[in-house]
Amino acid sequence: MATVEAAIALGALVLVFAVVLAGLGAVVARIRCVDAAGEAARRASRDDGIGAGELAADLPPGATVTVTSEGDTVRVRVGLPPLGGALRGLQVSAEAVAAREPSVAGPTGVPDGGSATPGAEVTPEELPP
Repeated sequence: MATVEAAIALGALVLVFAVVLAGLGAVVARIRCVDAAGEAARRASRDDGIGAGELAADLPPGATVTVTSEGDTVRVRVGLPPLGGALRGLQVSAEAVAAREPSVAGPTGVPDGGSATPGAEVTPEELPP
């Protein structure tokens, strides 16, 4: 009789351990999103579209980076699938907003030859090697 209880307890322990690891993976993905969104917003505020693309290349597959220009501000949203996409349909995301650098914004507040297209989305798979 003791082996049945031990088997059930061991199965429950493994399940709890898997849930804790999944939670830690989601927290790590959220931290990566926050860091990447902040860095991409800083780069985009300086009109460094190439730097934002390099940042997207450093993210894992399935990650999305969306850059939106709104007047004198740049809004960047970064999304990552937690646990490398093992949990389908879930995505951890973060958003950052930065003011455009004065040297980048023209007299009307619109960037001179800006590379951040409104609603543009960059994924690591689309970047050249």
